[in-house]
Amino acid sequence: APAREGAALTFQNLRLEPEARSVRVGGEEVRLTRTEYAILKLLMASPAQVVTKSALLDRIALDTPDCTESSLKTHISNLRRKLREAGAGDCIESVWGIGFKMRQT
Repeated sequence: APAREGAALTFQNLRLEPEARSVRVGGEEVRLTRTEYAILKLLMASPAQVVTKSALLDRIALDTPDCTESSLKTHISNLRRKLREAGAGDCIESVWGIGFKMRQT
């Protein structure tokens, strides 16, 4: 079940704090754009569930109204790079033709 709105979300060494609007990997803060943060929050809310591209586009349209499937790929790529550089590894998995989910290790 998804966590309540204000509750911290954790996945492996990744922690998202909605009230502080921060993301940390092993205690170190990771700087994300509003769109990257929104994507990660949606994925971490139900880590075992695949989030479709259309659901992601609907959610991030609130912050980025002109977002397309192509720019979504760019946001995901940037998010993956930042998390990998911070030490979270490759924690976002593509589900070909459907969307994305958190990678279970």
